[in-house]
Amino acid sequence: MNNKICFGCGCKLQFDDKEKEGYIPREKYDNSVYCQRCFRLMHYGDEKKVNTPKSINSILKTINDGKKYVIFLANFITLNEDIIKVFKSIKQDKMLVISKCDIIPKSCSFSKVIDYLKSYYKIDDEIRMISSNTGYGVNTLVNYLYYKKLNEIYIVGETNSGKSSLINAMMEAVDSNLNRITVSKMKNTTLDYLRIKLNDNLLVVDSPGFVLNDKNMLFNKLIKPKTYQMKEGETLLVGNRYFSFNKNTSVTIYMGDDILIKKYYKDVIFDGELDLNMNVDLVIKGEGFINIKKECTIKYNNLDKEDIEVRKSIFGGTDE
Repeated sequence: MNNKICFGCGCKLQFDDKEKEGYIPREKYDNSVYCQRCFRLMHYGDEKKVNTPKSINSILKTINDGKKYVIFLANFITLNEDIIKVFKSIKQDKMLVISKCDIIPKSCSFSKVIDYLKSYYKIDDEIRMISSNTGYGVNTLVNYLYYKKLNEIYIVGETNSGKSSLINAMMEAVDSNLNRITVSKMKNTTLDYLRIKLNDNLLVVDSPGFVLNDKNMLFNKLIKPKTYQMKEGETLLVGNRYFSFNKNTSVTIYMGDDILIKKYYKDVIFDGELDLNMNVDLVIKGEGFINIKKECTIKYNNLDKEDIEVRKSIFGGTDE
């Protein structure tokens, strides 16, 4: 019967059940390459929640059994130890590609950040930086794949890491006339493996995004870091969380522009405390990180310990 695949999410197109993935009205089946969900996402911004159809273990098994080169995409803003652990569990030849590199200060070279990642997270594989917004690094990535004669690759990453945006940018780089993949704020936009032949030399398999943290966010715009000079005893409101500092320090927040950030002057009950060394990143998994310059003790609330990673500054001493 119907064997067409939605080019937006990878699901098999069907016209029998509106509630199931891949639905498209019967009269539009012959002439459409997108399911109704993806069509409405692209044109109206509708966000119908769906569950990820693949577990992390299922995705990793497919990738490791597939014996193809793997591009593992990670959002620079939300990069953390849990994501690196998933990356390291891939047994095939692979590359870590960091998206959203626009956010890296001009005072800190990409090579220094890459050296940091290799050293701090103990990564032996190649690491590259890209930005699908500006196109930085996309052409060189495609040329690398050509040079290595890698005709078929997987693209893997956490949901909303920018996989579909990267593939669309790669389509632009090779002047492909294919329909573009659905990009949205909704988790799990790609619901199944989507095989995309960019040209005669390169076939990309877009995998479903895996979910590590329910708070994982999508950043469509260029993020602008926000810096605050915090005095001893002052409190900073970041989203729905409060942070109090026992010493004067400069604090820079690398998170989405839609997150409310301001100094807060009312009494707050805190339920956690951390002693921090000089110039560290307080990573809030799935949301971003806060760079804190001075050695201090912070108090916080509305934050579980397992959602926190403390690392030395990813920018080193260059981002003063």
